[in-house]
Amino acid sequence: MTQKYTGGVFHADLSDGRAGVEIELLHSHLCASTADGDAFVIPYDECQLELGGYNGKMLFCRNADRSVTLFSEDKQFPKALALAAGGRLDDQLAKQLTKAKGESRRSAILSFGLVAATLLVLVSLYFGIRAGANRVTQSLPVSLDRELGKAAYQAMPKEGSEITDPLVTKPIQAIVDRLADHAKVEGMDFQLHVIDSPTVNAYCLPGGTMVVYTGLISAAESPGQLAAVISHEMAHATLRHGLSRISQTLGLTAAVSLLIGDTAGIMAAAEEFFTAASINSYSRQQETEADLEGVRMLHAAAIDPSGMPSLFELLKEEHGELPEALVWVSTHPDHASRIEETQSMIDSLPAKTYNPIELDWEALKSRVAGDPANGNDDSSGDADESSQNPESSQNPMSSTDLTEDTSELEQENGS
Repeated sequence: MTQKYTGGVFHADLSDGRAGVEIELLHSHLCASTADGDAFVIPYDECQLELGGYNGKMLFCRNADRSVTLFSEDKQFPKALALAAGGRLDDQLAKQLTKAKGESRRSAILSFGLVAATLLVLVSLYFGIRAGANRVTQSLPVSLDRELGKAAYQAMPKEGSEITDPLVTKPIQAIVDRLADHAKVEGMDFQLHVIDSPTVNAYCLPGGTMVVYTGLISAAESPGQLAAVISHEMAHATLRHGLSRISQTLGLTAAVSLLIGDTAGIMAAAEEFFTAASINSYSRQQETEADLEGVRMLHAAAIDPSGMPSLFELLKEEHGELPEALVWVSTHPDHASRIEETQSMIDSLPAKTYNPIELDWEALKSRVAGDPANGNDDSSGDADESSQNPESSQNPMSSTDLTEDTSELEQENGS
């Protein structure tokens, strides 16, 4: 029976030069397969090994001309590789392990010195390493978030091609800009990327790089629901949850490094840490914080925040409490608690007149679905639907009107 390990591959022909793979250890060679069906093979006889990565525990396997690099940080991978190779890689593995132990020993001595020198500061100021790292994270310059987000976006698989059609991007960017004026942290650069993929997902990387999948636009029933998801993801960025997760994941060394102003470790880990899966795997507390901060941003931007609980109601009715098919909600708190908490906050907000989101919703949905007609005639919606979703009752617009109205909205919001 063959053995498989999660890892990655570097190759010039891949998008962004890298991809995630499943590595299979066969009788004469390693074989790695991507989700798109690409396969890469390295015979054991020409395999060149190296231990490295940000934690020094990632095993890299390269072919003779170094055009293909496979890697995994699974703890069992080196031992399994040695067994599968039948002794052909034992010398290389021994040398790499000896080298790694020496570097680990030097690193341990350095880390001990740093810990000893800063222990009093950690205990007195932050009541523990984890709490200290979180508080230090909030004091770091936002420019670090922007660097992390841009580097991570370039490295992450996109699961589809990016849409540059202004009839799609401009109205969604207008929603982002409208919310950005009320962000909790100044200095974020909220730049939108729309990805053509049926995945029901969206995320916002540190610093404001905003990604929306067309599958989410198709699944949402109104501009208000789309704005709710966008506000939630923007809140993760403004609350700096991504940066906090990195510092927590890297643990003690990261906490000490942050305290002395060294952010190199966090930057080195960013590309490996941020993936489409990890960015949608915040803690339950962070998800709740993002829900409530999203409601606050919607209210401040004069967008009806009822789109937030109505979206959860929709997902609950259509997909139940275990929506594995929906990436955006698969690791979030259950729908019932989110409906209750967001609605409770909405009820506590001061009275305010909400301004509708000025876009042709049906035209946008038709556009992302590939309909060149753009769904210009949206007058068929019944009165009940219009009253429940005020955003969906806007005047019909042609594709030209859509662009012009979006520009006017951006000017009104000072974007």
